[in-house]
This record gives sequence, C-alpha cells and structure tokens, in this order.
Amino acid sequence: MSVPALSDPAPQSPGTPQKTIDELLTQWADLTNAAIAATGVTDGWFRGPIQNGRPWDPAAEEVSLPPCGTVGSKTAHQVDNMVTHDAFEYDPHPIADKLTAYWESEGFTVLRTVDSKLSSGWMDIAIRATRSDGVFYGLTATSDLVAIDVSSECSTHPSIDTWAREKTLRRLREPKPTPSAAARADATADGADDWFWGF
Repeated sequence: MSVPALSDPAPQSPGTPQKTIDELLTQWADLTNAAIAATGVTDGWFRGPIQNGRPWDPAAEEVSLPPCGTVGSKTAHQVDNMVTHDAFEYDPHPIADKLTAYWESEGFTVLRTVDSKLSSGWMDIAIRATRSDGVFYGLTATSDLVAIDVSSECSTHPSIDTWAREKTLRRLREPKPTPSAAARADATADGADDWFWGF
C-alpha cells in the first residue's frame, strides 16, 4: 500500500484572531481528553517513553511547539504531544475503526496510512485525522500499544514565544540530578569515564 503525500496543517488566514498560548493549551487538552473518552478507556493513559511513562496530566503542559506554516509573513506554531496506552486487545483494528468513526463524526478527514500484519501475527495501523483549521490527530495502534498524537490549531500569537522562553528559563533553573555514588562506581567499573555532571 502506498503512503500518500503529507502536508502541513493549514494555519489560520491573515487577519483572523490568533489563539493565545493558553487557548491553544486548553484546546490541545480538550482534544486529547475527547479522544481518550472516545476510546472508551479513560484510565491508564501515560506519556510516551521520552517522558518516562508518566501518567497523562494536561496541567503539566509537556508539549512541543512545531511550526505549521505561515500566516502572512509570520511562522505559525501549534501545541502538540502524544498520549499512550497499553493495547486494549491484540488486534488494533477495533480501536482504529472506533476512532475513525468518532473523528469522522467530528468533521475530520481520516486517512489510514498503514495497515500491516507481520508473519508473526503482530499488527500495526496508523491513521491521520485532519481538519481545515489545522487541528490534527494521529493514531498509531499496534498489538502492543495505542498512541494518539494531538495537535492544536496554528497561531502566531506573541504569547507563544513568551511562554516558550519562560518555560526554557524555568527548565534551565531547575536543579539537575547527579548520579549517585553507586552509579558513579558502576560507571567507573564499566570503563565509562566520560560522565558529565549537572547537564
């Protein structure tokens, strides 16, 4: 099966009121919660491996701000991140079909880009659900997990840059954990002498 060409989400047109970062964060959390509710399983959702499997918590505002096109001469950004759950069953088709029906009922254009099965029986499905305002859902459902990627609308509002700058500064000010004495001893025993402390 060939994978169709993908395009950036559509940003709002010039002159349209641009959402603030708070509005984008709220929209992203609401969209994520709606997708979770649509699965019928509301407990046990967590952040992906990059976020160390922490439970889903929209208040943590652990999101990325990918660029998503231009509005006039400015680059727009959107709030994006993923929530994950252990597979509901070995066959990912039922959850993929359920979310496809839900997203289509919400006015999204849904496209299945992957639907494969290995000789071992392991299955993998990927779905893209897009809307004209730039809101995006991505589903990866396998025999092992269900992952839903969610992107808000695009915006050029100046509060986005301010929020990103403040969040970066807060992260830089946070104390960095240092390896314990046991970890340092293990590293030395393993020949690892290139530890960088506090970074």
